[in-house]
Amino acid sequence: MTDAPAYAGGAAAPPPPAASEARAIERLRWLTPVRIALIVWAAMSLLTIIVQWRAIGALDLADTDDAMRMVQVRDLLAGQGWWDLSQYRVNPAGGGVLMHWSRIVDAPIAAAILLLKPFFGQAMAERIVMALWPPLLGAALSVACVLGYRNLPDRRLGYAVPLFLVFSVFIAAQFRPLRVDHHGWQVFLAMLVMGQALRPATLRAGLTGGLCAAALLAISIEGLPIVALFAGLAALRWMLRGHYADRDRLCGYLGALAGGAILLQFLTRGPLGLTGAWCDSLSAPYMAAFVAATAVTFAAARANPAHRVSRFLLLGGAAAAAAGALLWTEPQCAKGPFASLDPIVVEYWYRHVLEGQPLWASKPRVAVHVLVPTLVGLAGSWLAWRAAADDADRRNWTTVIVALAAAGGLSLLVMRSVSTAHLFALPGCAWLGLRIWDRARTIASTVPRILASVAAALTLPLLGGTAAAALLGLVSADSEKDPAGPAAEQTCLAPSATAALARLPATTILTPIDLGAPLLFWTPHSVVATPHHRNKAAMADTIRAFAGDPAKAEAIVRGHGAGLVIFCRGANDFVAYRRARKDSLAAQLDGGMPPAWLEAVPIGADTGLSVWRVKPD
Repeated sequence: MTDAPAYAGGAAAPPPPAASEARAIERLRWLTPVRIALIVWAAMSLLTIIVQWRAIGALDLADTDDAMRMVQVRDLLAGQGWWDLSQYRVNPAGGGVLMHWSRIVDAPIAAAILLLKPFFGQAMAERIVMALWPPLLGAALSVACVLGYRNLPDRRLGYAVPLFLVFSVFIAAQFRPLRVDHHGWQVFLAMLVMGQALRPATLRAGLTGGLCAAALLAISIEGLPIVALFAGLAALRWMLRGHYADRDRLCGYLGALAGGAILLQFLTRGPLGLTGAWCDSLSAPYMAAFVAATAVTFAAARANPAHRVSRFLLLGGAAAAAAGALLWTEPQCAKGPFASLDPIVVEYWYRHVLEGQPLWASKPRVAVHVLVPTLVGLAGSWLAWRAAADDADRRNWTTVIVALAAAGGLSLLVMRSVSTAHLFALPGCAWLGLRIWDRARTIASTVPRILASVAAALTLPLLGGTAAAALLGLVSADSEKDPAGPAAEQTCLAPSATAALARLPATTILTPIDLGAPLLFWTPHSVVATPHHRNKAAMADTIRAFAGDPAKAEAIVRGHGAGLVIFCRGANDFVAYRRARKDSLAAQLDGGMPPAWLEAVPIGADTGLSVWRVKPD
């Protein structure tokens, strides 16, 4: 037996080719779809944190709901009861405002701040959590996408969907640093419901999907159309096929939805949550509807009729029972959560909340970025359905198509639904992109191969939307920045201005609605109104004080016990107040002719923020 030949310098001989290939295969096995999803999301999040480093340091909150969320978390950490969701610094003269938000969103933020506070202090702990928690929730979404869409036939989707996710700007925006509001939770839970709908029909899949749907509704009743959609899909499958597995999934979904909604409502709101009747959040009317639908569905499942028509009639009765229970418990809910708003609040506030408006109220460039991913996703899903090898694969792609069509249609009416629509478009976009890429690799000619590769890249939501906008000539048409709006408000909320305000004796502030939540976040003062609709009477008073009859402004201000009147000169809402009438309080203050009952308060900062003290009566 001879020894292996030695190499120069005494170096060990390279491993045999078989060993090298084994190591390469082992490394490839380590790169599972879940790990790839986490790596891709971490890279995108790190880049976002670097880009937004200055904003993170200054806590430049782009949305008033993020500021209000942190006010709610701070109150919880300061000792406010878990079941007490009132904001007592909003409309204090009226006893505060009961918020429609959920402690489910508050809990992880508050827990993380409580954990980090001994090491970094309150302020730095808040900054760290606000910067890192949204991307961490986004990482969970990325994993949920991989695990949910892996039940579709093309296994490569598990590797491709994470890349398409980070290129979906309407989704990624909900998980950027400082975005601590509930919208990210809505997208995450909608994905969990979709994932269970794509699993083989079992009681367990139904139970899991129903619990996720209940959590979605506990966080925001805005998820009701999505929850009802998947209930309808489960019912349709049993109605058409009559299989025991489909029946079990439907019963599990509705049972977990009804039971989970009641349990989560009690855990997060207490006994009041079980008896209160609100149309803008999970409450007694909706829980009554879920219980009614579940009871009739369970009876239908027990009867287990053999004929499709019988199943259709029984499930139609379940839907009718749900609607009847809702309207019998609270008829007002048939009109929607905003039906009772004062017309002046609708005119000066609600019509300018773009996330609640239809797509045609947005700029053309934005509309293109909304429509293109949805249409590409629908096209890809339909082609994937046609190419499916068996009935199970076609059923899953049918689920994606129906969910995407419904969410996409909803996004045309309410812009806040865009993120969910694009979430359901991901597998169709990825499938189409992979197919075009496969075709591009078979093209021998260089130029056609490059063009086909570019076409594959354009199935990525951001690139496709940008290309469509450029093709339509919309990139430069409406990309110029507004001189007012959020940028002006950020200037008014410069650290020097907010610090000066915080040093003033605590009082109640009358301020334009959009400035209310940031002032709560940055100062110890109270405000008459913030952009939250349950405070509708104080919102109307605020608008009337600034934009209405100037002879009545003083009475409104004093009636709310306001000690300061503050406004940001360049903010959109204040500009609208000033233009309402030439002699309004807003016009007087903007023109430097304040009424006799106000006096200027210098705050030592030239930021565009104007502060006026209400003189003693």
